Amino acid sequence: MTSTKFIVFEGNEGTGKSTHIRSVSEYLKEINVDHIVTREPGGTEFGESVREVLLNQNSNLDPLSEAMLFYSSRIFNYNHIILKALNEGKLVICDRFHYSTLVYQGLAVKNKQVIELHNVLNEYFSRKISLIIHLDASIKTCLSRISSRKVSDKFEKQGEDFLIKVKDSYIKAFKDNEKVATIMTDNDKSVVWKNIKKQIDSLLND
Repeated sequence: MTSTKFIVFEGNEGTGKSTHIRSVSEYLKEINVDHIVTREPGGTEFGESVREVLLNQNSNLDPLSEAMLFYSSRIFNYNHIILKALNEGKLVICDRFHYSTLVYQGLAVKNKQVIELHNVLNEYFSRKISLIIHLDASIKTCLSRISSRKVSDKFEKQGEDFLIKVKDSYIKAFKDNEKVATIMTDNDKSVVWKNIKKQIDSLLND
């Protein structure tokens, strides 16, 4: 079964993106939907090398420099992995996309240059997107999940104030986006999965 759809997962630290993306991929395998899963930063050998730089706890890059690295990795991943798969009739799942850069390097830290860069490139990156699953959770839940991890990256270690800014920035970024389905992940995984599956099934039957 082929389904040329592009699904983006977005959300704050500790909202369960990796867990629920795995569940979606397993479900798609069960129903024979040909698909790939990619991530940002990452998705390619070049992207994974950029990921190491960007998520390094000792990184002191400014927001614009970070954004430019994200975009260089993203353009390569989009042109060589995502569009290629879509052209082959596959469904694509991406763990974060250009909205993360808008939120983390732009809105959350009030960097006008990054926000302007997003506005210029938004149409190019967003036109193929079929569905954005925005996973959200209370700050208390996010902090609890982050604290249970053995290793944390640069963004996970920035604390409660930053998580609040990211949460508020996602709400602002997605306010008028009709492709967004916001799903709270504070509940039991089975309840969250039911809500995600409903969105996936609706998209596949569209």
